Amino acid sequence: ADFSGLSAPCHNPSMNTRAHIVNPGGPVPRGVSDFTKLREGGYAFVDKSLFIKEILDGGDDVTLITRPRRFGKTINLNMLRCFLHWPLDHQPDLFDGLAISRAGEEYQRERGKRPVLFLTFKDIKAGKWDDAWIKLRGLLANTAEIAARGAPSDRLTRLQQKTLRGVIEGTAKPAECQSILAILTELLTRKHGEKPWVLIDEYDTPLHAAYQSGYYDDMRNVMQGLLGQGLKDNADASQPQTFLHKAVITGILRVAKEDIFSDLNNLGVYGVSQDRFSPCFGFTPAEINDLLAARGIADRFNDVRAWYDGYRLGRATTIYNPWSVINYLANPNDPAQPYWVNTSSNHLVHHLLTRADAGVKRGLRQLLDEANPVTIQRVQQNVPLQELEADPENLWGLLLASGYLTLHPRVEEGKENTARESALRIPNKEVREVYDTLARKWLRGGESGSGGGMELLEALVAGEVDAFAERFERLVFHSMSYFDPSGDEPERFYHGFVLGMVQALRNRYIVASQRESGLGRYDLALEPKDKSKPGFVLEFKTCLRPSDSLSDTAQQALRQIQDKTYHAEMLNRGVEQVIALGLAFRGKE
Repeated sequence: ADFSGLSAPCHNPSMNTRAHIVNPGGPVPRGVSDFTKLREGGYAFVDKSLFIKEILDGGDDVTLITRPRRFGKTINLNMLRCFLHWPLDHQPDLFDGLAISRAGEEYQRERGKRPVLFLTFKDIKAGKWDDAWIKLRGLLANTAEIAARGAPSDRLTRLQQKTLRGVIEGTAKPAECQSILAILTELLTRKHGEKPWVLIDEYDTPLHAAYQSGYYDDMRNVMQGLLGQGLKDNADASQPQTFLHKAVITGILRVAKEDIFSDLNNLGVYGVSQDRFSPCFGFTPAEINDLLAARGIADRFNDVRAWYDGYRLGRATTIYNPWSVINYLANPNDPAQPYWVNTSSNHLVHHLLTRADAGVKRGLRQLLDEANPVTIQRVQQNVPLQELEADPENLWGLLLASGYLTLHPRVEEGKENTARESALRIPNKEVREVYDTLARKWLRGGESGSGGGMELLEALVAGEVDAFAERFERLVFHSMSYFDPSGDEPERFYHGFVLGMVQALRNRYIVASQRESGLGRYDLALEPKDKSKPGFVLEFKTCLRPSDSLSDTAQQALRQIQDKTYHAEMLNRGVEQVIALGLAFRGKE
């Protein structure tokens, strides 16, 4: 697919998006998430320090920022932590020369002014609740022990002191640990005379693991109490004073409010649909230009763009996947390839897509239509994990938030993306690999038990048309329980069925759908990259009446290919042989 025309210009009215890269030719910071190590190690650094300004300028008491995994959440939060709390008299100035150092004196006055409580939940994942609880309890114990050093714990209530000791010693039960953030913010306030910042990275990692492993309720109860008690604003006069200055939380999903954030009425949420923070995570086109130029590979821009660009954040900002770009730069002699999609299991996405209903399958068909790879869907962006399989809106929301789909400008009939209904597309070639893998899984039988898909395609490319026809009919018959050919345009359904199937041949064939050729527009064509191999043009027809003959309808499709010379352009490009196939359908026949 040609993704180059799907990018929009980088724009955010609240930020200067001009590229600024420190030491652009320095070592590539692959896997470096510690800001101090990054700066002291002389690594190439794409300056995202205006993220700090955005946070300090914000009016929210609690800010939740959601982005796909490995899009820079951890390094940005670590950078914010260093700015707010690092002892300047013990360390070289890590922000010397960065954009935040030129943003104004009012921002410099915030450096080291308040204590910071930092937690990362990235490692709180396990196959069962008991193991996850041991990890979570250890994290809270370590955090509490560091915060309590030299603090006047005698000014806490007896119950608070008991809870603090229990957490540090590892004897506190889950219900008792839920108040520890509130206790620690009070303790830090009393120790320093200033209310602390609370920074929480990957808050939803424990919830994802819990959902997939079957202990979601246990983890939700702990996280809801921990965040609710620690971050609420206590606006009710009958409640005790809050000891929180501000909080910043990062994650992949905005888990539905009734699940986790029900106690917070001071929460600002900024996901992939909002403009705010859009240039702060990932790389902009200008930054990519500078990174490639510094390494003498500016001529590879289009390749990098096709593979790793395409994420549209907010109304206009387009972003490259930073993890994939960093790995590409670290392996300059290797061709572009998937990096981000291979960093963790795609099991949940594959599981949900293979079990999706006919409406979702129609949406996937639209995404695979290379002439117009866009689907319009109602999207639930506050994802209730326990109901992922209950409503397609939840699935589309998961795919959008986690980076497997992205927003596309809606131009039909002057409409725009809304909070509920959005235009979606696959962002780039790398993510397309996930959907190709899914198509191959369906062909191997997947969860339908049909099997025979790859053998079918091998028969096709070998020119064994009779074997292909026999296996294809069998595949359609066994797979139709997963696909719904009903509706006003059944031919489009079958077209999508075959289009998804042939994605497994993309390494050998150029797959083209609904393209003009000869005297008309064919349904599907497979042009071999090796011109000595046969090419294929496929036309689909549906029997309109039960009495219609499948054989006669297939002949009509075949004559249309021949009469309109759909094969002519492929022959003109040097393909030695083109096989035309007319396919007729009637229900599951």
